[in-house]
Amino acid sequence: MSRFKKHLILAAVLAGLAIAGAMMNPHPASAASSNPVQIVPNIPFGNTVSGGFGLPSTITVPTTRHLMIETLSLQVDVTASGSKIEAFINYTSAGKKVTLFVPLTYAYTTTVSNFDTYVATQAVRLYADPGTSVTFSTFSPTGSQGTSFLTVSGYLI
Repeated sequence: MSRFKKHLILAAVLAGLAIAGAMMNPHPASAASSNPVQIVPNIPFGNTVSGGFGLPSTITVPTTRHLMIETLSLQVDVTASGSKIEAFINYTSAGKKVTLFVPLTYAYTTTVSNFDTYVATQAVRLYADPGTSVTFSTFSPTGSQGTSFLTVSGYLI
């Protein structure tokens, strides 16, 4: 086989590979519509508040940022021992009021004061609007709503 024919065959093979490679790549218009936008948080946030006896615990979101909460940690000290208790997180997201029920777990009773302590920790993904509040409140059909403690951690975005 002549040298010219060998080069011609090699060129044809390389051209075929280039065409096949181009066919494997998606069309730019379809690729552009399939890429999701991801928010990369870069301002860590954490805060702990106590509402006092019978009062909700409230964290105010800065007016210039959304608050993305990733972890909730709750504690309620309730008297009298044996009380029933419910817990709620209230916040505003995309302009809508949201109530999140948080199941509490009995931890222990302090015998000196006759307080029951209930706790909860939850991994969440809550987005609170700028300038709004994140509130931890309790309800008890048997009396005291207790003293509440709320810790949130996440990011300002």
